[in-house]
Amino acid sequence: MDKWAEVRKAIEELSSQEAKLILVRMLLPLKTDESNEEAESKWYRSAKELYEELLVSRNGKSQWEPNADTAKVHLVFGDSIAGSLKLCIRRQGDAETNKVIVVRDSFAIGPLWQLHEKAGRAQRAEWFRDRMNDGGDPDDVAEDDSDYRKLTGQIANIPAGASVVIWSGKNAHEQVGLRYAAYLLRDRRNDVFVFDAADVCEKRFNRADRRIDYLHAGEVPTDKLQTVLGETEHNRPLTGETRRKLEQEWLSLAERHEALRIWDGERIVNVDERHFDAYLLETVEKLHAYRSNRDFIKAARVIGEAIGYCNQYVGDSFFEYRLRELIYNGALEIRGIPRGMRYYSVRRKKPDPSSS
Repeated sequence: MDKWAEVRKAIEELSSQEAKLILVRMLLPLKTDESNEEAESKWYRSAKELYEELLVSRNGKSQWEPNADTAKVHLVFGDSIAGSLKLCIRRQGDAETNKVIVVRDSFAIGPLWQLHEKAGRAQRAEWFRDRMNDGGDPDDVAEDDSDYRKLTGQIANIPAGASVVIWSGKNAHEQVGLRYAAYLLRDRRNDVFVFDAADVCEKRFNRADRRIDYLHAGEVPTDKLQTVLGETEHNRPLTGETRRKLEQEWLSLAERHEALRIWDGERIVNVDERHFDAYLLETVEKLHAYRSNRDFIKAARVIGEAIGYCNQYVGDSFFEYRLRELIYNGALEIRGIPRGMRYYSVRRKKPDPSSS
């Protein structure tokens, strides 16, 4: 297969989130570096790195999958942190010994019941199929278990002497992911470390007059991530007792049927999926006040505002789902077709004069 065919195949296999991430990594430098004389060469180097990152090896496996030469495996939750981390590892020259396992799931939302069993995964997939405007194929999602098979296969390929770094921070998504990963690693004797990239970067870079807090690892800029990458094993590995505790906490989570979780600063809390509904309505009211009118507001604008001021990492797809539910139960009016947040607008429903 020639290079063009390899790249085309790799692009076709990208998830929508991965494709968006690549676009961001390609287009942002065009704006931020436009006054820099070296911008063109930097952009070319970045494009070349992405090109090489897309190529698959001749044996058909990703170059980032664990193999016999692997010394360290980074287990991350989501394509955003995975893309940034791979770039940092490549720039550091450690791509041959450092590998990345990506768990592509949104652990703050959707039922977790028996997710480690096929029946649980099918039920979770059906929940997402029935509620989320994600552009996927609704006819296939419930039967597709390939992501789980790939994940467990990658874990099985981790060499006995390699260390495992689980990237998990102070949010429900990564905290649930940490416990799920601990369960999947239960039979492995590798040293396991937990690294909170967001916390490390906040402590390293925040100042009294300038503070940036990150809700999850995927928000950390690549340059800061590069600086702290060497600190992933500064803490001691998890003890056997801690690992068993995390495994049991996963099994407890996997007995629950709630579809939303938040992080209260110390623990994962299961909440009703309507938890953010009042917040979304307040966001619509706030945007009405900004504009001094009650005209229709693009759904994407409402969701962007809600995400920007929310202290929990939930994701736009869940907020968009709840916005549609608020339309269906009569709290909001709609203009357009709710097939995706860019296709419709909303406003608070006007009080019915006859009800007063």
